[in-house]
Amino acid sequence: MKKILILLLVFMVAFATIGCGGGSTSTSDDDESITFRYATQHPMEHPAQAAAEAIKAEIEERTDGRILIEIYPSNILGDWTQIYDEVMMGTIEIAHISVPEKYDPRTAAGFLPYLASDFDEFAKVIEPGAFLPTIMAEIQANVGIKFLGYFAEGFAGIGLVKPASDPTVIGAEKGVLCRVPGIDAFKFPTEHLGYRTSTIPYADVFSAIQTGVVDGWMGGPPILNYMYFSDLINYYYHYSIVHEATQLLMNMNTFNSLSAGDQKIFEEAFLRQSSGSVDVAKDLDDYYMDLMSDKGIEVVTFTKEELEGFARSVRENVWPRFADAYTQEFLDDLVESLN
Repeated sequence: MKKILILLLVFMVAFATIGCGGGSTSTSDDDESITFRYATQHPMEHPAQAAAEAIKAEIEERTDGRILIEIYPSNILGDWTQIYDEVMMGTIEIAHISVPEKYDPRTAAGFLPYLASDFDEFAKVIEPGAFLPTIMAEIQANVGIKFLGYFAEGFAGIGLVKPASDPTVIGAEKGVLCRVPGIDAFKFPTEHLGYRTSTIPYADVFSAIQTGVVDGWMGGPPILNYMYFSDLINYYYHYSIVHEATQLLMNMNTFNSLSAGDQKIFEEAFLRQSSGSVDVAKDLDDYYMDLMSDKGIEVVTFTKEELEGFARSVRENVWPRFADAYTQEFLDDLVESLN
């Protein structure tokens, strides 16, 4: 595992410098260096750390060291809700986090179930100029934040102790009790597929599965199923229900204080990692499903047609339940953008 993460880090840092020209493209004449704090909710071994290191390397190289980046991983500067508020205020300049819904529920739209049914679709959903990044930039600007892109972290599946009945049949009783996060975007689609659910706190999931309180869990991509639950689960169903889509953010006043050339450097550095995250997340999903198979866990994947069927049914039957939070107009525009 350490080897693959080191290789990812090396790859992403190298990728960040490709096409940079090796020099500064800034229009600023100020030779005095300035340091920005970059806070994340991710542990050091997470691909987001490799992305942060790549962004740091690119910005520092292209500004000839005038702008320095200090990375603070693992919620060192506070949890994701605190970090978000501090980015709004400018006491933290840059962040890579999940976004709280308290200012605008639409900020959580990246977690809508079956926003995409595979990585190719997800890449189109988050590409520059697409509906969701465009509207997200407007939403974040309203609270003084510069939106710099989405970051792909993998699709969530369901890990179980015993097999699910009729896993491809939408709505068919699966015969298992599945733990889900206490969030409607996870709970509603899981129930729609035919699973009974329980909202046990994440900290209690391992013991709940171990003691038979629940038969498994939904809420994490293959890497989490392998790293934390592979000693318990015997089956993994890669439904790709929800994609973990975190956001790259910067205080708007800080961004606006940069020269036009430096703004371009920041936008390009973050976009490079946002776009590259899709391929990294796909590789990690595949890698950890292979490790689960090697460990004797039965990994069940679905065809493109089956995943598209799940997505279509969830969008038609589950998404309307989110209208009060997101507004029906927003959901309709989002659906139209996906067609």
